[in-house]
Amino acid sequence: MKQLVRVLLNLCALLSISLASIWTDPRLTHYGEGERSFPLPKEEAHAFFYLSEDNSLYVGGEEILYHFNLKAMKDYKNYTIKAESTRCQGRPYCKNDVTFVGQLLGKLTVCGTNAYSPGCWVMENETFQKLTYSWAQQLAPRTPVDNYNILISGSEVYSTLARKSNNGLSVMITTFRKLYGSDQLLYTGDTFLRRPKFVKSLVVEKEDKIQNKILLFFTEDNTESRTVEKRLPMVAQLCKSESGSVSANTRNVFSTALKSRMICGNQLTGQYYPHLQDIYFLQGKTGNVIFGLFKNAWDHSAVCSYEVEDIELLFNTSSLFGSSRKDLKIRPGTCLPPPQMTPEETSEEASNYPELTDWLWPSGNKTVFQNLNLYSKIVVDEITAVNQKIYKVLLLATDDGTVHKVVELEDGALNILNVIPFKQKGKLQFMELDPKEHVVYMGTTREISVLPLDDCTAYNTSCTDCVRSRDPFCGWVEGKCESVLKHKGSIVQNLEQDAACKDEKESTAESTSLYLKGNRPTSSNGVYFLTCPTMLKHATYMWKNGDREMGKCDPSNDICELIVNEVSYPGEYKCIVKEMETERALLKYTLPESNSATKPQCLWLLGLTILLLVLA
Repeated sequence: MKQLVRVLLNLCALLSISLASIWTDPRLTHYGEGERSFPLPKEEAHAFFYLSEDNSLYVGGEEILYHFNLKAMKDYKNYTIKAESTRCQGRPYCKNDVTFVGQLLGKLTVCGTNAYSPGCWVMENETFQKLTYSWAQQLAPRTPVDNYNILISGSEVYSTLARKSNNGLSVMITTFRKLYGSDQLLYTGDTFLRRPKFVKSLVVEKEDKIQNKILLFFTEDNTESRTVEKRLPMVAQLCKSESGSVSANTRNVFSTALKSRMICGNQLTGQYYPHLQDIYFLQGKTGNVIFGLFKNAWDHSAVCSYEVEDIELLFNTSSLFGSSRKDLKIRPGTCLPPPQMTPEETSEEASNYPELTDWLWPSGNKTVFQNLNLYSKIVVDEITAVNQKIYKVLLLATDDGTVHKVVELEDGALNILNVIPFKQKGKLQFMELDPKEHVVYMGTTREISVLPLDDCTAYNTSCTDCVRSRDPFCGWVEGKCESVLKHKGSIVQNLEQDAACKDEKESTAESTSLYLKGNRPTSSNGVYFLTCPTMLKHATYMWKNGDREMGKCDPSNDICELIVNEVSYPGEYKCIVKEMETERALLKYTLPESNSATKPQCLWLLGLTILLLVLA
């Protein structure tokens, strides 16, 4: 009996997880593949993508660079950039894999592995010339699978690619270092990073340029005893314009570099996601927010948000872990106006104890969104809806390029749409938002795709379906579900569950049918099999005969079925969908009267019920 109870408890736990996933999984699936996509000429296993300000997309591959005009995807150019040496024949990456494309010193610059001898080339009149700067080798790794991060801010260039230690030994030290720029060329100390895996770096600009910060996001080994995790998600903050330390020993070291552990989870439920996947910096209408994409050991994903002001406050107020000094005149991490240098005692304290005592917790100490899916990339957009409120829309992508569109509403985040943007299967390499045009550009190892966030064709069946999507980019106008960015005037939306379609016909069940009415039921030996597609995953589906409820269905399945043995109640059988406390019919069947009758049943449910009664 105890074993039976244990089995039933496990079953209940699984059911609760399944039911929870119903509401975090997409409400609707939209197969929009190929509408605005273009295949790469050949598969590029380590493709690198760069979206330029002139609406061009560059794709770097194996000894080749593609240039796509995004307004005419089929018109593209390609340039060959071969390795200069072949002395590595027989080794796996003995070619020139392009690993960086971007604007450097006012010119398009391409960097690559160059057969284990990294180098860079600049475009001059449709040809590429070798860049002769000694630091150019630190803009590309030796192989395309190495982890690294390049940051270009104006005319300043930063890199995390490993360099040889200062003592002349062959030990490769991973640091974040400034390679080029007008100020001091600084680097983080040799012990600041512990076997890091870099996720992203970015610049937070302030009105007072002296207070401009660099934020570096990465994971590293845990050498402290404050948590059991082997690897930790971290954020480091550095003053962008600092001049280094007064100390001669650390003159060229970032004296303001400090770091803190990032937490993503929910304190109330005790759920935490310790593995950082991606970062997006939203410079929004209501403030600057960092969105972090995390996962846990079971490859379930979560999104957490962090106000940039809260990050600054943390670094300005937290003590240093392990430090006992409280009498410093200049606090570690303070940005001083150039050419003023950080006092020696302050820089030494930051160097000896670079980690904050306090951790960076998410806004509200909870996640923005959680899901059983594994996402790899995130972008976040903002839209002013018809009600003049600002809504944040998250685009979360899996490794195969499938995208979930999630909107932050007052009653919680809602997964409103599953988009399939690609024709071919390939590993997702690139995802970038153009916030001015509200368009997401995506790239896999095989294909490029353009995803307009105001594409409303998925909800174009009726006004009811349009407003119930709760997509802030879409509204019902002039008999269609259209983009609110392209229409003004009387547009119907329902983001706060207080709007409705004004057309009287929309309120009747038959007029809002998603599918054809009067379908002929499938029958065999007097048994009728009624089927109804369950497209809306956030709704409840049921069968009704008149006012009689004949059976409910799980919306996570693709089909809602009803098996009718010997019709006891002839007439119309309607498949009803209930969403937002309202009901409507999707389709109906008409069953004839039969001589003998038994009640309709869902056979598997009846069998399970009988089994449980017997076991009890």
